[in-house]
Amino acid sequence: MDIVIVAVVMLLLLLLIKEVIQPLHALISVMFSFLLFGMLFSALLLPFIKQLLETLAFLPYAKAVVVSASLFYIGQWVSMLLIEQNYKVLGNIVNDGAKIVILGYWFKEFLAVLQEVSAILQRLN
Repeated sequence: MDIVIVAVVMLLLLLLIKEVIQPLHALISVMFSFLLFGMLFSALLLPFIKQLLETLAFLPYAKAVVVSASLFYIGQWVSMLLIEQNYKVLGNIVNDGAKIVILGYWFKEFLAVLQEVSAILQRLN
């Protein structure tokens, strides 16, 4: 409920700023977006992700899937925010950067599996 109240107050402040100080509206709206996202992430998403990881702890790649989905979601959100502020190129770079980070994370997982498979194949020879 606190987040809803904060979001309503931020909306009212943004409407006031839009009418009174138009040149600062874009800057302050981006700042408010990151503040609200930080609140949502720490109050709702982080506990949900922790609970999901505890629930799916028995699955071998559950953590990797949850981390990948979280990184992709955050990358999409930041990219969308930048595109809405007319920074399309920067938004695309952030989106591609998030995908590269996810690929790097999975590459480490893949290398570990590949080394185990290689060791098994060497024992068979």
